[in-house]
Amino acid sequence: MPDNLIKTYMNSPVLSVDAEKTIQEAGEFMLKNEVRSLLVKDQSEYVGIVTKTDFILRVYINETMDPEKDVVLEIMSKPILSVDLDSTMEEARKYMQKNKIGHIGVTENGKIIGILSKENLLTYFGKLT
Repeated sequence: MPDNLIKTYMNSPVLSVDAEKTIQEAGEFMLKNEVRSLLVKDQSEYVGIVTKTDFILRVYINETMDPEKDVVLEIMSKPILSVDLDSTMEEARKYMQKNKIGHIGVTENGKIIGILSKENLLTYFGKLT
């Protein structure tokens, strides 16, 4: 049976983008780094998370945002929901399902140190079959 702790499957270190960067800049950064989410930082504090889904729903489907002018702060999800580093994958799955989210912060001593995604859950649960 595979290790069932989040720390085995989470993405770390955390990549982040400044809250005042344009949506276009954030999207390019995500593509360059091949990630589906970024934490959003305002000065030295994480204030939200922006995901591939945020880009699709808020920028391209609704077509209300201008990616070259509007900033990440306007499309991010907040607050950042999180689970502790020592939580199990099953606990994370239930929490993510309950809150209908695809990415969750992973904390150690109250500080975000990683991100867990639906893809990480699929990797873990796929090993159980």
